[in-house]
Amino acid sequence: MNAVLSLIDRISAVVGRTVGWVIVFVMFIAVFDVLARRLFNAPVAWAFDVSVQLFALHFMLASAYAMLNNEHVSINIFTNRLSVRARAIVDMFTMAVLFFPFVIVLIIYGWEFAERSWAVRETSWGIVALPLYYIKTVIPITGVLLLLQGFASFVRRFRIARTGVEA
Repeated sequence: MNAVLSLIDRISAVVGRTVGWVIVFVMFIAVFDVLARRLFNAPVAWAFDVSVQLFALHFMLASAYAMLNNEHVSINIFTNRLSVRARAIVDMFTMAVLFFPFVIVLIIYGWEFAERSWAVRETSWGIVALPLYYIKTVIPITGVLLLLQGFASFVRRFRIARTGVEA
């Protein structure tokens, strides 16, 4: 089981670190667009659509990496006062009730959403009409990555709940 958890962690880490660099491209596009607009009075038609799609790619695919590193938003006011074992049990409960159902819905509806987009070769409404089906395919991929990392986190919380010791 440790090998499986380690593999899931490595996948999340590699994907997260790789797509982390996408934000650099978003920055370059934004700077290029501002310079073109302000210095040359020649706005770039494709810059907004491309930067939105790249940012969507970035935050979606980096979500499992954020989960791996406990970087998601959480409210710890109540759980900080609990023991390690009790905190793990609360985490398991909230994952079972909130996280896993959300991720399963994300995968199912994200798949349908992407499938419809591919069927009509959907494009953006901008002047450039960039294809949207690529970025919509990232939605179910994100769900799968989150499901895997959620499984790894759940197993780790289960071990803590059983032993009372953080590994």
